[in-house]
Amino acid sequence: MFVRSFALALSLAMAAGAADAATITQQDFSTPPPIAAAKAPGVWYTDRYAPSGFTSQSFMGDERLALTLSSSDGGTSRPSSYSSSFYNTQGRKYDIDGAGSVSVDFFVDSGFENVSGRTGGFWLTAVDAGDGIVDYPIFEFFDNQFQVWSGGGWNAVGTQSGFAFGEFVTMSINLDIGTDSLDFLINGESLFTAGASAATDFTNVILQGINTDAGLDRTLYFDNLLATTVAPVPVPAGLPLLAIGVGALGFAVRRRRR
Repeated sequence: MFVRSFALALSLAMAAGAADAATITQQDFSTPPPIAAAKAPGVWYTDRYAPSGFTSQSFMGDERLALTLSSSDGGTSRPSSYSSSFYNTQGRKYDIDGAGSVSVDFFVDSGFENVSGRTGGFWLTAVDAGDGIVDYPIFEFFDNQFQVWSGGGWNAVGTQSGFAFGEFVTMSINLDIGTDSLDFLINGESLFTAGASAATDFTNVILQGINTDAGLDRTLYFDNLLATTVAPVPVPAGLPLLAIGVGALGFAVRRRRR
C-alpha cells in the first residue's frame, strides 16, 4: 500500500513539475545566420525562392536580421521556371520540431503606411500527431494593420494598443493543445484566436518577404527569434501538495496495520 501510494505521489509531483516549456532555439542575429539552399538541421534554408539577402545588419542601434528583396528577383526577371507569382514569396525556413510557441520581433517600417498589398512577416507549419500538415499560421502586416492567415483565409486583426509606425513589435503565435486553439499576439496583447485543427506542434518557422511581378527593392528587419516546446496542460497548483499528502497517508495507514 505504501509503495503504491508513494509512487502515485511521486508521479503526480513529477507531472506538476513538467508543465514548463523548454527553449528549442533563441536567435538574436548578432552574427550572420547560417543559410543553405536545401533543408538541413540548424540552418535557414530556402522556402519557395531565396531572398536577395538574409544576414545580420546593424539597424537602430543593434544587429538585426535583414531580409532583402530585390527588383531583379521580381516575377518578370526571374528564370522562367520561377516566373509564377508563387515565387514572389521569398524567404527562409528553420526547423523547430516540437515547438508550441514562437515569437519574433518585426520592424513595422513607416514605408508600409498606406501601402496596399502584402509586405511580409513570419509563418509556421503546424502538424498533427501523425506529422501531417494541418495549417500554415501566418502573421503579417499590410493594409495598415496586422493580418492573420489561419484555416485557409486572411483575417484583418487591427493593431495593438499604442501602435506606431517605425517601431519593432513582438509577434507571437501560441498553440494551446488543451483548447485546440492558436493565439496571435502583438507585444503580448492577443489580437486573434483561431482553431488549431488538432495541431500538436510547429515543425518550422519561416521568415518571408513579398516581392512583386514587376519587382521591388525592400528590406524587412527581424530580431530575437524564440521557439519553445509545447507546454503540457497545466497542473493545478495544489496538486503536488495533495500528492505528498496521499503518500503520507499511505505511510500512516501502513504503520497502524503493523
